Amino acid sequence: MTLKLIDSLRQLQRTIKEIGLGGGALALPAPKLLLLPSATSHEAKEELLFSEIVTEIEIVEVSRDLFESGFFNQSVTEAFKALDLFIQDKVGRTDLSGTELMQLVFSTSKPILTWTKRKTLSEQNEQKGYQFIYSGSFIGIRSPCTHAKEWVSDHSEALDLILLAQHLLRKAKKAAITKPSQ
Repeated sequence: MTLKLIDSLRQLQRTIKEIGLGGGALALPAPKLLLLPSATSHEAKEELLFSEIVTEIEIVEVSRDLFESGFFNQSVTEAFKALDLFIQDKVGRTDLSGTELMQLVFSTSKPILTWTKRKTLSEQNEQKGYQFIYSGSFIGIRSPCTHAKEWVSDHSEALDLILLAQHLLRKAKKAAITKPSQ
């Protein structure tokens, strides 16, 4: 169905261009892909792949259309914002965001979200490692995406980063809220 829709839209674009109605519209700022990709192109395959593997509704709702329109940087930014908002809501800390929130929430000494009892070295290392992954993702990915115009300009890289945000979202969904005495 998706390929039929893409083919239909591609034909409509050609018709508009042939009759001369598309000249003014094509001169306006638009997504990177002025014409839809061929159904066999790598970009079209990535769009189909996005629909198949990015399934967390919080991320799909904010980044799919941006990704499919070629706004890769913004699609990644929105995926990480969705992760940030989910964690804020889960722990009730809307006063913090980004790296500061992640360091607090996944702290090794007084974590708010955990996956284990943190009794063994392996369990402690998991908590510490994910604290670094969460906070590092906000420093090293979300921040550059937010402040640099085209930090992510490739569909493959964008998909990789969105999948990282999805993994972290799923991990946060599985995490338990710890009691203050823990």
